[in-house]
Amino acid sequence: MSELRLAVLGCGDFARWQSGSLKKSKLVKPVGFFDLDAARAKRYADEFGAAVCDSPEAIFADADVHAVALFVPPWVRKGLFLQAVRAGKHVICTKPLASTVADCQEMRAAAEKAGIRTGVIYKRTEDAAVEAAKSLFEDGRLGGLALYRQDWIHAYPQWNNWATDPQKNGGPFMDAMIHNLNIANYLMGRPVTEATLYSDRLAHPDLPCADTEGMIVRYEGGGLSNLFITWAADLATYGTDGNNREHIDLFYMVTDRGWRITQDRRDGKGVLVASREGKEEVVPCPPLGETHYDGFAEYVAGGQRPRTLVDLETACEDLALVRQEPK
Repeated sequence: MSELRLAVLGCGDFARWQSGSLKKSKLVKPVGFFDLDAARAKRYADEFGAAVCDSPEAIFADADVHAVALFVPPWVRKGLFLQAVRAGKHVICTKPLASTVADCQEMRAAAEKAGIRTGVIYKRTEDAAVEAAKSLFEDGRLGGLALYRQDWIHAYPQWNNWATDPQKNGGPFMDAMIHNLNIANYLMGRPVTEATLYSDRLAHPDLPCADTEGMIVRYEGGGLSNLFITWAADLATYGTDGNNREHIDLFYMVTDRGWRITQDRRDGKGVLVASREGKEEVVPCPPLGETHYDGFAEYVAGGQRPRTLVDLETACEDLALVRQEPK
């Protein structure tokens, strides 16, 4: 198949996180970069041998651009997404899909009507452990997933003026724990029947949003996710130009046969460790193979969406759970 020519809009911290995968892609060629800060766009353009684009409109008008990556904040994404759809460009972006459920619904409807291929990048998109766990639960030899438990302790974002804005982003759960909400729902593999979000201000009353949030999620046929995140603890921030902060992760899963499953590294490789009654099973986490960009290119060419990329319906459902609104 021919290469997918991609333009990137937004050259901030998420572009830094994605640059390695873009470089590994065999089917996607980054051809242009745009950012309101032209110096940031030039840095990535030079790195990839691409052009610096003058405006989003110039990208959407360029017939040689097949798809766009919208690495912009959620509160500005809808307008660019709809422009891309009208221009016939396929779209890959990051979570949350937008700031409001209504915006997500409008974006999804527009893409479906125009036949535009889309994919949303979450933490699990590049996480081999999640795919290993999914295969394990589908196999059923240790039982099905009954409990997903995750606590994240973060320093709150200090490198932008929107992540803590309840209207533009929403606070700690929307900013970060939505990743693990998506993972939990994906691994459970059955519909959500109830989700309860709680929020509190424990240590940072001057923040415009809560500094601590959690959610209890229940599933059809049984099963529970318990998700918690706090910005209350004053952890280290190693730099204010991007997502470079101290992070503490407390995580385990339990199956309906009583196996506790955690993540570990053995012999330098990531594994899942299942334990029960003092016995232990080590489950390898094979590399994912092709990059999600190659999977996206194959999807645009008429193949199936890779399951590591989230569809718009699921991204809308995630947002509706966090906003506590109907999807």
